[in-house]
Amino acid sequence: MIRWSTAVLAVSLCATPAFAQGKVLLETWDAAYLSGNRSGYVHTIAQEVERGGKKLIRTSVALSLTIKRFEDTVTISMENGNYETPDGQITGVFSKLVQGKLQQQEITGEVVGKELKLTLNGNRPLLPAPWNPKVVSLYKQQTIFRDRKLKPDEKFNYLSFEPSINLVLKTEVIAKGYREVELVGSKQKKKLLQVETVPDKVDFVREGKKEKMQLPIVQTYLDEDLLPVKSEVEVPGFGVVVMYRTTKEKALAPVSGGLDLGVSQLVRLKNRILRPHETTAAVYRITIRGDNPEKAFSSDDRQQVKNVQGNTFELHVRANGNGAAPGKEPAAEFSQSSYFITSADGKVKELARQAVGAEADSWKKALKIERWVNKHMRFTSHETLATADHVARTLEGDCTEYAMLTAAMCRAEGIPSRTAIGLIYAEPREIQRAPCFAFHMWTEVWIKGRWIPLDATLGKGYVGATHLKITDSSWPPEERTSTPIFPVTAVVGRVGIEVLSAETR
Repeated sequence: MIRWSTAVLAVSLCATPAFAQGKVLLETWDAAYLSGNRSGYVHTIAQEVERGGKKLIRTSVALSLTIKRFEDTVTISMENGNYETPDGQITGVFSKLVQGKLQQQEITGEVVGKELKLTLNGNRPLLPAPWNPKVVSLYKQQTIFRDRKLKPDEKFNYLSFEPSINLVLKTEVIAKGYREVELVGSKQKKKLLQVETVPDKVDFVREGKKEKMQLPIVQTYLDEDLLPVKSEVEVPGFGVVVMYRTTKEKALAPVSGGLDLGVSQLVRLKNRILRPHETTAAVYRITIRGDNPEKAFSSDDRQQVKNVQGNTFELHVRANGNGAAPGKEPAAEFSQSSYFITSADGKVKELARQAVGAEADSWKKALKIERWVNKHMRFTSHETLATADHVARTLEGDCTEYAMLTAAMCRAEGIPSRTAIGLIYAEPREIQRAPCFAFHMWTEVWIKGRWIPLDATLGKGYVGATHLKITDSSWPPEERTSTPIFPVTAVVGRVGIEVLSAETR
């Protein structure tokens, strides 16, 4: 059984096992398809190992997808797993991913009573997570339907560990009934038992408020032995990922990466906006598939949601938006160094000093930092949410790296900062310069009682009314996953936008 959280998809990794390998207890291969094209595989293996002088079972599940991002071909991969005793008690967990070019993140966890003691990259302790000894291991999950002799219309719950957020979740299983299912390579449909796996909604903080989000729901189809032969899961921005049980040779066969993720995440428009980054005000009609669509975009002094009708509303946006009355000072997390916004890093501080020179005024400092990042960074598609200290050394990346480095350099100079996440107007050459909105991240700085946006990707010293904000985040010290991007998944692939009006300077 396979469940993947969108929060942990990252660019290709290579893991070297550090344990004594023994007997293989279970091994499966699944071919993964995106938009009807074979794009990669899922490999699951459970084997006996010796660790710390104890005999344990190590189970790992690795996903690899090859896709296009405009002109680049990228392999998106992740691996997670756990160690358990022969009687099924989990003793430790692990997850590995790459966040940027040559920047690997590895989180390991050791179960100590009712806590999971977490460590980053082998030497940095993280906040412990609550643990429940009733968590079902990955090894047991592979045969859980067969072991229960699952029948149609049956329901049950079990506890699982979600590595993307380092939390234990309750998962509900619903046996839907038998369906005629088409399998790859077969001309005839096969009667299979459909099973729906629904994890609990998870808490996340959006603009200082706690909200809940549904992680992806998996549809699994079981054969007569109650073992998975096909699985489907909708991943926002990717579409439906379909996996078929197959052989190792077929799973590892070369793929072409037919899905262009850069193009698939674009929101097409009917009308162009002339001089988009010079807009002073604009009104958009937004339509979103899902619950509470009016909450999908931020409402602040810069943009407001109006005229809500069902799943459609108007979004009124102004440039920069510094007209609101001064607010209270932001919390300490907007000035502190954190895992992603590493303002205490020596290289980040060095670059910040280079950028601001002898300037003392906070707003002028922020403008100089924006211009410095815009001038010195090289735009590439090879990074995936890299940390600011890493970006300070590579000076490469896309909008997320520009925004993270700008935020970190501002904090290094004593300016509270955060990143804003949303959509930006674009006319990419990859779609013949057709108008659209695309995913984007920029920076906001606290100046004289107001949050003011800047965008180092553009380097203009201001943000026009074609930046549509979905959420923002301080990326606080305890945050080491991409959960601040969760609100974007409620929009990407589910939104339609119409330009009603746009005013320019």
